[in-house]
Amino acid sequence: MMEQGRIPPLQMSAIMFPTILATAVLSVPSVTMGYAGHDMWMTPLLASLVGLLAIYIAYRLNIRHPQLTPIESSVLILGKVPGRLLGLFFVFYLVQLNGIVLREYGEFILSAILPQTPLFVVMGSLMFLCAVNVISGLEVLGRTAVILMTLMAALLTIVLLLLIPEWRTDEWLPFAEKGVKPIFKGAVAPASWLSEYFFLSFVLPFVTKRERIWRVSLISLGVTTFTMMAVNISCLFLLGDVADRFVYPMMIAARYISYADFLQHLEAVIITIWITGILIKISFFLYLNALSVAQLLQLKDYRPLVFPLAFLTVAFSFWVISNQSELASQLGAIGNLYTLFALILLPGLLLLVAAIRKSRSPSPE
Repeated sequence: MMEQGRIPPLQMSAIMFPTILATAVLSVPSVTMGYAGHDMWMTPLLASLVGLLAIYIAYRLNIRHPQLTPIESSVLILGKVPGRLLGLFFVFYLVQLNGIVLREYGEFILSAILPQTPLFVVMGSLMFLCAVNVISGLEVLGRTAVILMTLMAALLTIVLLLLIPEWRTDEWLPFAEKGVKPIFKGAVAPASWLSEYFFLSFVLPFVTKRERIWRVSLISLGVTTFTMMAVNISCLFLLGDVADRFVYPMMIAARYISYADFLQHLEAVIITIWITGILIKISFFLYLNALSVAQLLQLKDYRPLVFPLAFLTVAFSFWVISNQSELASQLGAIGNLYTLFALILLPGLLLLVAAIRKSRSPSPE
């Protein structure tokens, strides 16, 4: 096992909280309002069922192969060639996913605070910091996540509480005006974000106190879902029908905060929340990518791969996406369905084959 570090379940959940919410906090209200209208607040609740399924798949795969990641266990379950092909798919998917997240970060920073800064400087500086974080190992990544998750949660809680006096609760109605179909359509985007809980399966072999994994994972899902709902409700009660007209509704919502001409213009707080979450998200995806490539190539250490993969991720973010309209298409309905295919359908089929073939490894001592 090339990863010698170990993290407790708390650090595992601390990694997943910003991984899911880093991009969702800013983007999910606009997407869900576009489909579900005034019922946008319910979409994360429906999407949590997909998150629960992702956790279940990750947990059951780990129960069958406690010391193996999906890259390693797929070879035992499917056979050498099909298993390695599946592992290769996950490697390329992680590069693609991380490249899109990095480009989204770069476009946001340029549009919000640094319009004159070259895009490659914005993205390259963050990726360098993430690469250093990953090279330090899983334990350092876990401790970093705890610190930054606490900061992110505290700032987001303060912003949401300060927005409550500005709420217009009549925006809650009409309830299910166009039936339940739009609600289900609106739930696809948050479901694709919550499907990233499957990535737990890559770090579960390195988690201590294994008897607490399932409970902590469910608590993490509950907190993440509640946070998504709180963000959606705040944007709905503040912006109403026009919430879907803004790319980042929470940035607009933060401008409503004004107390005694002293506490106002809190857009900088939203930017801090975004950067904090993105740092952990990109670091985590880069770690998974390096670990997966090393396991696929049967190397002894993943660290020499970190900087080359970081460079490849930055390059990919330029190759595939040339402007914000292409970025929006990558984050649209097709992108969401592709994510659900990669993180729910394929792992679900892998678990099904493992159950049929009764593939199982000995439990760790």
